[in-house]
Amino acid sequence: MRKSIVLFCFLLSFGFLLKSNNNSTDNGIVIPIEWFNNLRGDFSFASKWSFAENIGLNNAQQIACLKNCSERVQKMMDEEGLILSDSTDVYYQIIDSTRKYHSLESRSTLYDWKPSNFIKVRRYGNFVLEGSVIQDSTSNCNLFFRIKDDYLTAWAYHKPNNGATKIFHLNGGKMFLDKEAFDKGIFKATFSFTFENDINSLKALYWSGKIYTKIEGF
Repeated sequence: MRKSIVLFCFLLSFGFLLKSNNNSTDNGIVIPIEWFNNLRGDFSFASKWSFAENIGLNNAQQIACLKNCSERVQKMMDEEGLILSDSTDVYYQIIDSTRKYHSLESRSTLYDWKPSNFIKVRRYGNFVLEGSVIQDSTSNCNLFFRIKDDYLTAWAYHKPNNGATKIFHLNGGKMFLDKEAFDKGIFKATFSFTFENDINSLKALYWSGKIYTKIEGF
């Protein structure tokens, strides 16, 4: 009886050890991030900017809503889309007229992928980071990642029009992070992720690029 108990405890401990050393989760594999001082690369995209979705310059060079405007906003513009002089103050309290500096440069082979210039990275608690690409209202795919204890997992999703959401799990990749920038609350990184494709095994799925953005909640 005693030998059976000892054997059971050994097997339980051995199984726990195997599980703790397995770099995978139910949502795909987990990869270690790599830290660098003065990470090299061209991050000049971070000096470029654009307006919020549907916002731009009208014929009078006013920052204005150009399409998909709310009914209230439309009433503050004339037939040519120019802002009525007596509505300017209220108008700019409604629309987002700020310049948004780019934080992402990337490419991907995900289904229905569209380029995006923006990503949000937020810190929760003691070094738990979550990132998500900010897409426009017409995009059908997106990228998310989570970092904890210097390890990262990521996943992408595709939601076709009138279709069910499909999750693609990480099966490989790397992320390099700039330590000096991170200590200042800046997420400066390069990444290259690959994903499982159980729809078409002949199509390789990847998402790679560069990130430069302020860490929210830092």
